[in-house]
Amino acid sequence: MTVITLASLAGAPGVSTAALALGTHWPRDVFVVEADTNSVTSSMAGYFRSNLRPDTAGLDKVAMAFSSGVLEARDFLDPSTGLSIAVHDLPPVPDMPIPALPVGHRMWVLPGFHRMNIVRGVDGLWPRLSRLLRHLSEAGVDVIVDTGRLGLDDGRLSLLDGSDKVIILGATTMVDLNRLYRRVEEPDLGDRLDGAGRIERYRLLLTQSRYESIPAEEFAKHLMPVVAELPFDPEGAAVFSLGRPDARPQRNAYRNAIRRLANSLGVQTSSDFDRKVG
Repeated sequence: MTVITLASLAGAPGVSTAALALGTHWPRDVFVVEADTNSVTSSMAGYFRSNLRPDTAGLDKVAMAFSSGVLEARDFLDPSTGLSIAVHDLPPVPDMPIPALPVGHRMWVLPGFHRMNIVRGVDGLWPRLSRLLRHLSEAGVDVIVDTGRLGLDDGRLSLLDGSDKVIILGATTMVDLNRLYRRVEEPDLGDRLDGAGRIERYRLLLTQSRYESIPAEEFAKHLMPVVAELPFDPEGAAVFSLGRPDARPQRNAYRNAIRRLANSLGVQTSSDFDRKVG
């Protein structure tokens, strides 16, 4: 169906949190990839509340399979490979519960790296991973990729090239507007945004700042269209970043905004897919 990549170009605007929250409320089966190379996985200790062993799944295993030349798209959802976590099949953990999925929703998570020394040797993985994620989406499972912060000439830029939509996260501050504007001037991103039809794949997702609120129109004017604004709601976001219990989910402003965004993106990408098939 579709591949969506979330990324930051500067700072830490909550890319992993948004990716896991979107996956939780995505309207179709979804595979979430934590492809951040700047730090070890945050999902295992945060979203999964350290309920699982570190070697349960992750990019370490994917890198090993890639190095051995045995990595295929079907392996990602195969429980015997231990590459990803089928969230919908996890038993309930009363003491330290993970965020609950909507009834009937299926979501797999591929956690990030457990050991940073592996990262330096996996540059060749990213083009291959991009192709395999495309195969997985064509088999009927949507894909959400969390790249975290992208550096200059980052090896993971191939993940952007293989995506149907790329969503850049930022805050509603003049600092972020300036940083994003200067960053997309660099050739590694500027060349990807230049040309007919290319910019249409790129969108901004803004998180409201507690201290400043630059209008979305300004970001759209100087950068690219804004797909949505998320509220400043640290407690609500902590449900997905830290596994914080959500006693009143219907009043969680962050969750509600993510749910609306997931439904909107799900409809858009489904329509795009229908146009391709037609």
